[in-house]
Amino acid sequence: MNVSELIEFLKTQQQDLPVAFKCYSEAAVLEADEIKIVEACEPREDGWVGSRRPDKPAIQYLMFPGN
Repeated sequence: MNVSELIEFLKTQQQDLPVAFKCYSEAAVLEADEIKIVEACEPREDGWVGSRRPDKPAIQYLMFPGN
């Protein structure tokens, strides 16, 4: 998913809902300053993204907080 796809998805959601994210066994309310642009490895075939490493190609992501 890219940013424009995320925006289109969010437009289909109830607009007054609070936004939360899973954090270990509970959840936390999302704050805008917690969303960052970071460099990390290109996604693997299974969709997982590894932390930036010198031996792997990296791209920028809009990164939400989490565990």
